[in-house]
Amino acid sequence: MAYQVKILPQKRKIKAKDNESLVEKLHEAGINLSTYCNKRGLCGKCFVEIVEGLRPRLGKREKFLLAHKGLNKNYRLACLYKIKGNLSITIPEESIIQEAFILKTGIQIPISLDSAVKKYHLKLEKPSIVNPYSISELLETSLKVKDLNISLEQLKELQNIIAQSKLFVTAAVYKNREILNIEQNNTVNENFGIAVDLGTTTVVVELVNLNTGESIDLLTAPNSQLRYGSDVISRISFAITEQKNLVKLRNSILQTLNQMIEKLLAKNHIHKSHVYEIVVAGNSSMNHILLGLPVKSLARAPFHSVFSRLTEQSAQGLGFKINDYAKVYLSPNIKSFVGGDVSAGLLASDFINRKGNFLFIDLGTNGEIVLKTENRLMVTSTAAGPAFEGMNISCGTLALPGAIYKAENEDQFKLFTLGNKRAIGICGTGLIDLIALLLDKKKISAKGSIQDSKKRIPITENIWITQKDIREMQLAIAAIKTGIKMILKENRLNKEDLDGIFIAGAFGNYLSIENSMKIGLLPWIDEKKIVFIGNSSLAGARALLLSQPARKRVNAMIKRVRYLSLAKNPRFQKYFIDSIEFQTY
Repeated sequence: MAYQVKILPQKRKIKAKDNESLVEKLHEAGINLSTYCNKRGLCGKCFVEIVEGLRPRLGKREKFLLAHKGLNKNYRLACLYKIKGNLSITIPEESIIQEAFILKTGIQIPISLDSAVKKYHLKLEKPSIVNPYSISELLETSLKVKDLNISLEQLKELQNIIAQSKLFVTAAVYKNREILNIEQNNTVNENFGIAVDLGTTTVVVELVNLNTGESIDLLTAPNSQLRYGSDVISRISFAITEQKNLVKLRNSILQTLNQMIEKLLAKNHIHKSHVYEIVVAGNSSMNHILLGLPVKSLARAPFHSVFSRLTEQSAQGLGFKINDYAKVYLSPNIKSFVGGDVSAGLLASDFINRKGNFLFIDLGTNGEIVLKTENRLMVTSTAAGPAFEGMNISCGTLALPGAIYKAENEDQFKLFTLGNKRAIGICGTGLIDLIALLLDKKKISAKGSIQDSKKRIPITENIWITQKDIREMQLAIAAIKTGIKMILKENRLNKEDLDGIFIAGAFGNYLSIENSMKIGLLPWIDEKKIVFIGNSSLAGARALLLSQPARKRVNAMIKRVRYLSLAKNPRFQKYFIDSIEFQTY
């Protein structure tokens, strides 16, 4: 028998058959109703109001959720509702899946919230002599999960917690199968995770609400491993010299991350026990070091990593100071030195679903370049060095308050500093602008030679650019330029065939397209085709933290990627030498 479901106030009509699921029919109609608990009637996030039609008898859980949410008795959970006749319903806004924008600059890519960590407020049955259920059975029954995974350590504490809470508890559940925590009273709204962009030079840590997708706060800090080397090659060399050196590197970054997390939680008055997962997006070397894995295979040909994809790890086992049973998920490495920061960035920008020929360029210490054509996804990496991040530059600095990030040409340089503070140094984008302006003023040649006999160009009273600084930038630019030229050549494409270039990294937020083209960092194409997407590594980490389907997509994506090795390519040296000069291409 056919029925009609009328959705008010739009008066939209959906056809349904006898005994079909209301939530399934609404999904088929394109209505993104929340199924947070995987349609088990646990979360109370898919309530609809039955304006006209059958209102089935309320079960215990529905009564509990109705009372908790303050809804009247006309509401029913759509996931439990079987259609038995014509219906007229209204759908509260809070029953629709919320979307979070994971990229906030350049392009905005939304995701539907579906984190691996879900929290449920439960009223457990009281065991009796007739039914002396075990505590684990009570939890399995309440959560509607068979073979629930509960650690021995948690079982030791459960009896006291449940007794003190008088059977009202909140369960933090991982992937609908594992208990991360049992908490007294209702702590459903205290559900947090951490997204990490683990860069070679800088680290960004973001505190995220797993229920709403809201970014609560973030911190940026230098990677404390810098004292062991400014680039991944020097750190790998340090790590393989002695076993204890790998431990030093790992302890260094772990201490930094824990300190950053502690500051974020204290500032926002959140207890560490309510942080249940960390997602890390880092390059291959940083990922290996964080996990304490050997990096010898990255030090010599064929430069392969120990792992690409990993299942979730124990946060406590890795030394993170959050909930004792929390998890750590790493954005998967792609190939060789192309790591989880790039896979996260490709996910965040929805790169592989673009129509046409696109480049994705991550301008960092290790420059990664991805080319997408209609039929192919290819990646390469090139050692750009830390110049883009203001390192190894005489008056260089990270993008900190007071860093010169932009320069314009007047009789004297017009300089712009971050936060409008007194100039403390030059960051990467500022150096690109200044070199382009110095080329225009003929103060340096296309070959990079300073034309003044002093071999040092003053920018302010206490800040200058040296010949060595220019050479550092030439090498960094040549590395990126060579990678772009060679990956295009491998796919029989010219720069004119490109439909767009995505520039990833916080570096890109302040980058002048015109000056980047002048000095040869970017190919000379229509400026409208170049899009700065900001810190896509962090955005991808946030997406992986908030969306389980995103993890499936990123794992499927990396299986498609082909790797282009520059190191063994006989044309590499010629391309690199030709790219040293500051010239357009």
